[in-house]
Amino acid sequence: MDLACFEVLERRIKALAKSFEQTQAENQQLRQQVHRLQQSVTAQQRALEQVQCERDDLIQVNAALNVLRQEREVIQQKLRYMLETIEWLEKHTAISGESHPG
Repeated sequence: MDLACFEVLERRIKALAKSFEQTQAENQQLRQQVHRLQQSVTAQQRALEQVQCERDDLIQVNAALNVLRQEREVIQQKLRYMLETIEWLEKHTAISGESHPG
């Protein structure tokens, strides 16, 4: 091989070495980006799990609230019935009391 071939070969080797170094640097940057993305995904997964737990808690609270509303309605119905009964008793007691002079 003559000197010109060696020089071309040397330039190609230097270009390959430079390209290799650039690729290594880009790979390092990509690794760092992947690491940051993994951290972000992990944080988002934790946040999602927290939101899901809170959602489950809200579902339970909502179910309990519905039960309490139903119980309140039953109590209100019973109170209305008791009030009607008391009013009926007062009305009939007053009539009975008026018919019998004291």
